[in-house]
Amino acid sequence: MKNEYLLKGAFTLLLLTILSFTLSAQDCKHQALLDKLDKAMMEKNVDLLAEAYKADAVRHTQQGPEKGVDQIKSRAAEFYKNIPDAEGKNIDVICNGDYAIVRWEGKGTPVGSPQKVSVTGITIYKIVDGKVAEEWEEMNSLSLMMQMGYELKAPDAPAKD
Repeated sequence: MKNEYLLKGAFTLLLLTILSFTLSAQDCKHQALLDKLDKAMMEKNVDLLAEAYKADAVRHTQQGPEKGVDQIKSRAAEFYKNIPDAEGKNIDVICNGDYAIVRWEGKGTPVGSPQKVSVTGITIYKIVDGKVAEEWEEMNSLSLMMQMGYELKAPDAPAKD
């Protein structure tokens, strides 16, 4: 019986590994664009973003929307200034028609922080005519904030009359 569970567990792990490689290695017609976005991050080059985003592109982030390539470049420059050693890697890339979905991990040391932090997230890109037209980004902000020293605190109990 114990060997049966081990065999099932090994088979499940093998299946998940194959699925992971399939998702990561699939042919994505938007790979050149994703590579350009990665290069912009690695080089901290906001001008590359102008080549990757449509002029009227919109990024939906947890900090609010960024509308137009000029605002996208401005926020990226601010990000690169605040986390000068920022780096990222794509863990999974899934493409479907005009969409690319990327599960990623980012690391960096915020200015004034004594330690490097890491965060994971998912970004969905809508691609039109070879450029990003719209983007939705979600990241694990709670984990990031806790790494930076913030603590969760239960709300105060309401006052009794």
